[in-house]
Amino acid sequence: MDFRQTIQPNTNRPAPTSAPAERTDKTVSGRNKDKEGAKMMRILNVVLLAGIAVLLVGCAFLFTRGGADNEYQYVNPADYQAVFLNNGQVYFGDIQSINSQYVRMTNIYYLTQNGGSSSTSSSSNGNNYSLVKLGCQQIHDPLDEMVINRDQVTFWENLNSSGKVVSSIKQFQQQNPNGPNCSEVSTQTQASNGSSTQGGNQ
Repeated sequence: MDFRQTIQPNTNRPAPTSAPAERTDKTVSGRNKDKEGAKMMRILNVVLLAGIAVLLVGCAFLFTRGGADNEYQYVNPADYQAVFLNNGQVYFGDIQSINSQYVRMTNIYYLTQNGGSSSTSSSSNGNNYSLVKLGCQQIHDPLDEMVINRDQVTFWENLNSSGKVVSSIKQFQQQNPNGPNCSEVSTQTQASNGSSTQGGNQ
């Protein structure tokens, strides 16, 4: 018996290949793509959220600004306006601007019960009220301008030129063509009597 016979190799055994290395490369590449995809999604989410925030802020600005502009179109600059506050006070004058936060007025008058000096006020045509010009004659010496918190305004309206208040304003201006006499100071202010301005808009 010849023991020198060569042992035949097992041809059924597959030859080693580099497939595991390729699978490793594909796995790493797949993970890198997943990371890049997740990073892109985060960036897109941030951009989307920022865009939504800018859009909401813009809509809110347009809503508040647009509402104020729409309301101001009803102010007739040729007429006086009456602004009624929720504490019962009424101011008469020229509305210069309106927005969601304030109403700004100039050339301001208000009503008070009779008893003020004739140079400070003008009688309101037979009523028990006098029209007073806001300005230097009040003890706190305010400028002829007022910015009223919008939360305090109940409503406002344009006044007819033939109404009692506008007639009293014209009478006051005829009697005081140079404005009120600032050497005469009244101790009365527009908030001194809460009932002094009731029912006197026209």
